[in-house]
Amino acid sequence: MIRILLAIATLVFATAALPPTGADEPLPVIFDTDIQGDVDDVGALAVLHALADRGEVKILGMGVSALHPSSAPCLDAFNTFFGRPDVPIGVNKGDGFLRDSKYNEQIAAEFPHNLASANDAPDAAQLYRKLLADADDQSVVIISVGQLSNLSTLLDTPPDQHSELNGSDLVHAKVRAWVCMGGKFPQGKEANFYHHGPAAQHAVEHWPTPIVFSGFEIGHRVMTGAGLKALPETNPVRRAYELFNGAQDHFSWDQTAVLFAARELDAPQGQFWDSEATGSCRIDADGTNRWDAETDRPHTYLVEKAPPAEVATVIEQLMLSGASKK
Repeated sequence: MIRILLAIATLVFATAALPPTGADEPLPVIFDTDIQGDVDDVGALAVLHALADRGEVKILGMGVSALHPSSAPCLDAFNTFFGRPDVPIGVNKGDGFLRDSKYNEQIAAEFPHNLASANDAPDAAQLYRKLLADADDQSVVIISVGQLSNLSTLLDTPPDQHSELNGSDLVHAKVRAWVCMGGKFPQGKEANFYHHGPAAQHAVEHWPTPIVFSGFEIGHRVMTGAGLKALPETNPVRRAYELFNGAQDHFSWDQTAVLFAARELDAPQGQFWDSEATGSCRIDADGTNRWDAETDRPHTYLVEKAPPAEVATVIEQLMLSGASKK
């Protein structure tokens, strides 16, 4: 069985997710994650780094929205493993959500990294200001796969040494789009919104550029992760999934947002998803969301198009490709 799994993994690495979007330049991305409770953040990281290896995205920086003290060192350990130890990481220095993690303390303890603690990382909103100020106008895509604490804070930042613009104006000038794994559509209550409801409400209500929502229902039927058993036991992606659920298949909520941003944001017609773009996402303070078809804003939510198993195959291939760095 081990030989079979290794043979499958070798084939996957050779053929992983073949056609990129055909973009001439990689997509500049800021990745905002909680990397605290669920393990799909780790899967999304593997996908993101695989896409960066293929020249489809350029990772400008990352931020941690959750308050777990091991989240940032864990994130740094993964970036180090993926060959990008210098990706800047910011953390949420304000209000937010804290819960136990099944994996982030162990990953930080077992794998090399430079960031000793969250206290050594800059404020994420301030890091985002610097990254945006240095970027070309309307070029950056923000991908969020956790609570919206950092993005809410970013909007309210004042001018500083990085830019004479306030946070909202800086976002308007530099961000092409925000791809958000959050919400449940056309209505519902989903963790990335309700774990910090006021931040979700503020960020979505006041965000000045287009937002694409990959809701709970999009990744819930896309199951990935079991293929990681083909990787060495010393692999941190496999290790995280083992700690979380024994390296069984798991929902791919966060991975869908990353895949959409890289492959379908600029595509005239999506291979994997359709979309609903007439209306806007409204969020209550408790994190409940609903689609308001009467109020049109530059909001879009994804609608399932391709069979979930087809999407899962592409995501798992990218996860394995990214996770096979060593």
